[in-house]
Amino acid sequence: MSRRRSKTVPPCNVPLAVPGSLRVERCYAMHGKGWIQNPGWNARVELVLIDDSRDVWNVLGFHPEPRRFHTDAVDCESGWRILGWRMADGSKPHGEYDYVDPELAQIDRLPQPNPEPVVTHSISCHPPGSALIAHPMLMT
Repeated sequence: MSRRRSKTVPPCNVPLAVPGSLRVERCYAMHGKGWIQNPGWNARVELVLIDDSRDVWNVLGFHPEPRRFHTDAVDCESGWRILGWRMADGSKPHGEYDYVDPELAQIDRLPQPNPEPVVTHSISCHPPGSALIAHPMLMT
C-alpha cells in the first residue's frame, strides 16, 4: 500500500536546527510551521529572507493567499527566498516559533517572495466569436 503525501506537509524533511547551530532565527519556518500554517488573508508580516550566501534579511511584507508572500523590498528574481515569517504586530497565532538554522535550509526548496500570479482562467475557455475575445485591447 502506498502512502499519499499530503499538501499540508512541508516541502522537505530537514532538521530546522541542531544543538550545535551557531546562528538561529526564530520564526514560523517554511520548512516547518510556516508551511502548514498561514498568517491570514492580507496579514502584515515580517519575512525572514535568505540568499545563496546564507545572508538573512528581515523585511516587511503581506500575505495575499496561501503560501504566497509579497514585499516591496525585493523582486521575484532577486535570489532571496523565504526562510520563514513572523506576524508584524508581534503576535504568535500558531504558538511558539520554530528555531531555524540558515545553514541547514534547502534554499532551492524555499518559496520566492513576490511570485508571479497564478492564472486560473484563460481566454481559451471562451467560445470563438465571444465579445471578450474580440475586444480590441486583447487583440494586441
